Amino acid sequence: MTESKTNTIGMRLLRLQLLDFKNHPEVEMELCAQVNCLLGDNGTGKTNVLDAVHYLGNAKGFFNPIDSQNVRHGQPSFMVEGSFALDEGGAIEEDRVVCAVIKGQKKVLKRNGKAYQKLADHVGRYPVVMIAPADSALLHEGSEVRRKWMDQVISQYDRPYLDRLIQYHHLVQQRNNLLRFFAENRTFDADQLTPWDEQMVPLAEAIAAQRAVFVAEFEPEFQRIHQELCQGKESVGLALQSRVQTGTFEAALLEAQPDDRRLRRSTVGVHKDDVDFRLGDHALKRFGSQGQQKTFLLALRLAQVEHLAQRVGRRPILLLDDIFDKIDAHRAGALMSVLGRARFGQVFISDTDPHRIPDLLQASAVPFRAWWVDADGVIPHEPETAAS
Repeated sequence: MTESKTNTIGMRLLRLQLLDFKNHPEVEMELCAQVNCLLGDNGTGKTNVLDAVHYLGNAKGFFNPIDSQNVRHGQPSFMVEGSFALDEGGAIEEDRVVCAVIKGQKKVLKRNGKAYQKLADHVGRYPVVMIAPADSALLHEGSEVRRKWMDQVISQYDRPYLDRLIQYHHLVQQRNNLLRFFAENRTFDADQLTPWDEQMVPLAEAIAAQRAVFVAEFEPEFQRIHQELCQGKESVGLALQSRVQTGTFEAALLEAQPDDRRLRRSTVGVHKDDVDFRLGDHALKRFGSQGQQKTFLLALRLAQVEHLAQRVGRRPILLLDDIFDKIDAHRAGALMSVLGRARFGQVFISDTDPHRIPDLLQASAVPFRAWWVDADGVIPHEPETAAS
């Protein structure tokens, strides 16, 4: 399969500044346009630098959504600031983004000195994708985690989808409240469910249809990238699991009423959808080795980068946190080769090994810049390769 072609705006982060963010009192970094390596022992704050970049792109942390808990201990606030270069047809524009949190106050996000009225207006403007050990939850946790992943990707380029999703979940909550009321008062009136059902049906059918389109568009790129990482030795697939079909959901709601009444909640709908992860003809979760699962998740996130590049029109910044655990040298080398291609844009990688990433990048002739992270801060670093 040939690589997909897409017209995208070149985007990279030129500079990053942190003030009292997590464990970092103050950090200033001039960044490389391709690969930026954060090297150092565990617990020194490499991941926190990656999370700061995630804040700039998504207005929230990847690891802890509670903003006040990301303020450095003993301090009243934090600030993350970055300058993005946007290149469209050779015309370079620079955007300055600042995210500031003061304990007890509303988070402030500014673009070029102007605060956003709604943080949702920022989503998708500077796309960022994180790959981290926590991604294993996509395999081992319940369907809610996989739905959330799917919804977050689609919402970055389809605001009507996000609006429908918010409306739908509100209706489900209200319908569930009514079902609990019936149970607590030993009564039931199906007619009272009808107004909620009538509003839910068009929203659910639209959401299910958009999810089906997403999976159909996403899967070929995902499979192609996975083939590169595993050198063609394994086949993988994705399948949307949904009981919501256009024209049939209203009947499904009526059929489910006895179960809804017994369980006091809405038992069918897009809030029950799932994505099936397959390795060959088998469920990845049950039959995939740790290395196979890790490669699957890497390919999934890399395909997310490419999908967003096509749909948003800007290549996301890719953040890789401690991704070399449990993958062999051949897969690691293949990953570096894939990342070195221009289509993946700017990349940030953390690792505890001072030689591993620099050696792989130099072997692939990929431009990079490295920093050593320790108790003294984030310091520019010229690593000696293991061969030297």
